[in-house]
Amino acid sequence: MERTMSTSAYGIAKRHEILKTTLLQGLVDTNSLKSLRCDVVFGSPSVGCRGTGICKLSANGFRKAAELKQTCRGTSALLISQYEGKSVSMILPRALLCINIVRNHLKNNELYLPEPCRIPPGIAAALGLEIKYLPSGTYPVTPSEGFFRIDFR
Repeated sequence: MERTMSTSAYGIAKRHEILKTTLLQGLVDTNSLKSLRCDVVFGSPSVGCRGTGICKLSANGFRKAAELKQTCRGTSALLISQYEGKSVSMILPRALLCINIVRNHLKNNELYLPEPCRIPPGIAAALGLEIKYLPSGTYPVTPSEGFFRIDFR
């Protein structure tokens, strides 16, 4: 008996592939990269997702990027496992970012995390990550054509 994906699961997988092929174009050996589409909510966890930093990550894939953009609190991103699961890169499409996120969270091409952000176990397992948190600190934001890249090491 042949097993097929549900329509919603197929849509999520297709959006992930579009994000991956569009954002990773030109990178070497993208087929071997472990990546996952996720939703990112900006802010600090201890103050109810207000302030700076990354408040939470979720991999459910059901929230619409337009909904996140309208609230100006988050966006969809692509997480990529790096260095055998010891670090992770986040790719943020410019088209999905609210201008306030760029001005407040990615200011001067830096992202400041005043406190660590927990990586949900499902995301860590799917990407083969050894790390459980995005550590607090200041991270360079690398702008590129159509996206921003942040490497958490």
